Amino acid sequence: MNLDISISPTRLKVMQSEITRELLSISVALLLTLMFNQSFIKSILPLGGWQLSLPLMALLFLLNIFICQLFSIGNFQKVWLSTLIIIAAISQYFMQQYGVLLDKSMLINALETDSHEVTGLLSSAMLPYFVGYLLLPLALLFWIKPQQRSLSRSVKRYSALLFIVVALVSGLAASQYQNFAGVFRQHRYLKHQAVPLNALAAAVGVIQSKIAEGHPTAFIQYAEDAQIIPQANKPKLVIMVLGETLRADHLGINSYLRNTTPLLAQRDLINFGAIDACGTATAVSVPCLLSYLNKANYNDNLAKHSDNVLDVLARAGVKVIWRNNNSGCKSMCNRVVIDHSFADNSTFDCEEGACPDMALLHNLRQEIAQTKNDNQPIFVVLHQQGNHGPEYYKRSEIQHKHFLPECKSNLLSECQPQHIINAYDNAIVAADELLNSTISLLDGLSDEFDTAMLYVSDHGESLGENGVYLHGLPYWMAPDAQTKVPMLLWLSKSFTRRLALNTDCISQQKGLSHDYVFNSVLSLFEVTSSSKDARLDFIWPCTLS
Repeated sequence: MNLDISISPTRLKVMQSEITRELLSISVALLLTLMFNQSFIKSILPLGGWQLSLPLMALLFLLNIFICQLFSIGNFQKVWLSTLIIIAAISQYFMQQYGVLLDKSMLINALETDSHEVTGLLSSAMLPYFVGYLLLPLALLFWIKPQQRSLSRSVKRYSALLFIVVALVSGLAASQYQNFAGVFRQHRYLKHQAVPLNALAAAVGVIQSKIAEGHPTAFIQYAEDAQIIPQANKPKLVIMVLGETLRADHLGINSYLRNTTPLLAQRDLINFGAIDACGTATAVSVPCLLSYLNKANYNDNLAKHSDNVLDVLARAGVKVIWRNNNSGCKSMCNRVVIDHSFADNSTFDCEEGACPDMALLHNLRQEIAQTKNDNQPIFVVLHQQGNHGPEYYKRSEIQHKHFLPECKSNLLSECQPQHIINAYDNAIVAADELLNSTISLLDGLSDEFDTAMLYVSDHGESLGENGVYLHGLPYWMAPDAQTKVPMLLWLSKSFTRRLALNTDCISQQKGLSHDYVFNSVLSLFEVTSSSKDARLDFIWPCTLS
């Protein structure tokens, strides 16, 4: 006997589910609420048990219904709902893997990530996750066939569902006002965990910022009266090393239990310890620390459409050179010389443009010699790849690997905590060599220049404390691991004499932050301007002249 188990197109059509468009929106909203909000649910349960959690989940469910229904118009419904599922799946994956929150700042950080950083986030663990949490829901969504109705009936039902949801949200909010107000006031992070509302709100914020950038105010020239005090016999040469993702408490010279900075420990440095970063992501910190704005009044659009410290120095007569081993300068180096030559013919492995940070010094001495023009001072910025995660083990070479074993996965939550720390600390050992070599380079040029080096990191990094990894948390809730960064200053003897600097005075400066970088760098070059703020300057107040 032959058994026919084939499924004909006719049978498939019969098997295909057919539901109303409103029920489809509600079903997807339920899926979004229960399947993609594990971080949100985990956070609210300890706050008040089910008595508080159920109303909060009901509120999220209703808001998700509203979002799902809002653009579920005709044939566009499945496109919109599938977009929400994709957003939710991606959001939950990174929130769970790295303990991050999704807000405007984090989304900007993600959008400005380069191909090397994206590759560092990919892993084999993504495949089963996205099969179960993305492909299967999408397949089910496209399998379902919405019922066809007349236009007038569709409009009525579409509007009715939105009206009912708004009424229910209003009623729930009114009945639970005290509970909701208290929870969201004391636990502001919850709104950044509610999927997909967090991603949509972040996207709206980014779009608003991009629109503002598209209609910028006139470019602001700051410190137009800036000029340099007449130069001495030798020009100045200052190298600023702009660090990446290095937290202050993991430096050996900052009393860390491990000697992660053996070379710097032998140098005569001014160590400012832990200073406050302007932001918890490169996209904020780099423009902020280089601009005349400070953390309290920082505006991204204004920072990118006005002079920063590089522009002021260049206008005053300083030769400015930017060497970049990072994902970019966030528009800050757009008007100065950008030197990409360090990656050319380098002895280092610069595969696809990604180099070890030591490559930043490649041919730099020759570049300085070619750039030298009589008494013109020179300012070089070396923008590191630094300790950028999650693949910390790739940020150090074999000679730097003092602490083993290392975590060699980008899924940090699957590594032992100590192995993550080992890989991170080895990257600091690599930074130690870079900074020490930079000082040696400057020391070797002291016959031709008065030399100095300033090092400052853009932000810190969480290494799994309280289940949080990487960086980019909203500043108001970010731990010290993300907001406290190192800053170091090395001065040649001739540089110190020339400015008549009291180094004890400089080293005793307290309460410093990224806000001090702009004015202090200008003071290193003896730039005068009525726009300088001596209150945010750790150099000028310590001159003996």
